[in-house]
Formats: sequence, C-alpha cells, structure tokens
Amino acid sequence: MTLSRRALLAASPLLALLPLLPRRARAGDGDPLDDLLARIARARAPLRTLQGPFTQTRAIGLLATEVRSTGTLTLVRPDRLRWELAPPDDVVFTVGPEGLAYKSAHGQGRLSAASARIPGALDDLRTLLGDDLGKLRERWTLRVLRDDATGAELEATRRAVTTGAPRTMRFALGPDLVRPTHVVLVEGPRDRTTIDFGALVVDAPVDPARMRLPP
Repeated sequence: MTLSRRALLAASPLLALLPLLPRRARAGDGDPLDDLLARIARARAPLRTLQGPFTQTRAIGLLATEVRSTGTLTLVRPDRLRWELAPPDDVVFTVGPEGLAYKSAHGQGRLSAASARIPGALDDLRTLLGDDLGKLRERWTLRVLRDDATGAELEATRRAVTTGAPRTMRFALGPDLVRPTHVVLVEGPRDRTTIDFGALVVDAPVDPARMRLPP
C-alpha cells in the first residue's frame, strides 16, 4: 500500500514528531521500572546504617493549617528505625521486629507487631528509607516519574485503600540511589505530609541501645 503525495504532505507534521515520542519497548528490552528497582536494590544491598536530619510538614485540610516539625532519623538494617522529633513535638518513635514504641515528656506507649495495620506500615516505612523498593509491590503499584543522573523519583499507589493511611507516596532518591531526598505521603485531597531530608550519613556507627524499644 502506498500513500498519495497529498496524504504524505498532510501527515508530515506528525511524522516529524515521531522521534520525540517515547520509544516502545521492543522484544528483549527491559522494563524501566524493573531496571530501576534492580539498580536501587544493588546500591542499597551493602547499607548498614543511615542517619541524618529531616523537616516534616503536615498539611491538614480540615483545620486549614500546616504543622512543621524537625527531627532526626536513624535506620539500622535490616529492621530497626528511630524517628526522633525535636521540641516542641519532643517525641521519639522506635520501630523494631517487636513493634513500635513512642516516648515523650507526656508519657510513653507501645504497639506490638501483631496490632492492626502495624506490620505492613512499618515494613513499608523501613523499605522506603533503606531497603529493596521492590518489596513495596505487595501493597503498592509503582511507577517511575524520573530516572536520570540526578537520581530517581517514583510514585506508589496503594492497592487497597485503608482509612487513615496514605493513598499515594511520591519519593525521590539521590544520585547514589541509597539516600532518600524527599517523601510526600498523600492521604486525601487536602491532607498530606511532606518530608525533606538533609545530609544523610551512610554506615556511621550506631549505639545499639538507642535502637531498642523501651519496655
């Protein structure tokens, strides 16, 4: 089948755009998401600890306000996380295989790993900060937003909507694919939490006592 000269002329503007369109995957091409997740897993495999500051901004639509906090995270692979918010919040959350504990000037408490929604939520948080992101696929649908020399950004959409839990997560990684740079947790149209990380230090020593859950 051949096209007339008129048809070719009519189609020429579209043909000129073809080099700009996203290339379809050919047989044998790797999936961009699978490729990125594999590279992140390889980059993070040797990671032992991750420590550093963050700024957390909580937007609450119902109250038409924002709550801004600062703090420090300490991650010890494979399964311990300390999330410390500075005054005026002044609270420390400690996560381990046993569950989650919190301690502040007003008291302390503990939730076991068997509590509703706790195991999945804790696994997701630890995975997001310093593990193989492919593990998120059990509960989230992932897509690549950016993958270049400056790092990578992904979006995760929860497969099953849970009341009070984020519906989507957007998170970015630095060029080393190890350190997170920011995370946006979206719970609703006007409710979200944005976490911006400062300079995170890899594999610095951590006192094991700081990572134990209080009784």
